[in-house]
Amino acid sequence: MGATKANKPTFEEWQDCSELAFEWARSYDEKVNYGGVNNAQADAMPAAEFVKMMQNPLFLGDKNIESQHLLGLSKWEKLSDTEIKSQHQSRAAHQRWEEGRGDIAAKGHGHGLVTTFYKKVDGEWKWAGIQTKVDFNEHEFERVFVGSAGKFDQDGNTIEAAP
Repeated sequence: MGATKANKPTFEEWQDCSELAFEWARSYDEKVNYGGVNNAQADAMPAAEFVKMMQNPLFLGDKNIESQHLLGLSKWEKLSDTEIKSQHQSRAAHQRWEEGRGDIAAKGHGHGLVTTFYKKVDGEWKWAGIQTKVDFNEHEFERVFVGSAGKFDQDGNTIEAAP
């Protein structure tokens, strides 16, 4: 179960891609494939669209939202000389503050698996895509985000899912 010695990345390849994974976990990045992130349906969302979605005030761009994305144990597979795939255990902690940041309005943490794809372009490893699988959420995750990213609007009313 897993990569054979022949299809494991070299130490240098692993190090380059690990640095990219760290940067993703710490910040917004320009990615290519976002299927499964924030219920995105596009298999190839343009990078600018992804950044716009993530910075949206109804998602992580909300000044009252704090988050931290942690990557745990991982496994790596070299698919070709120009493609690598990694899988990471993940925990994403989120909390929403009341206006003025006096009290915490809601908190919710997601646990799951992050699969990341890397491509070597002009001799440099780059993001090629990401897929997320949520195993479970804890606390009131559905109340952390409002609008399209959540299940409730800013007044706490349930948002009906589109058919």
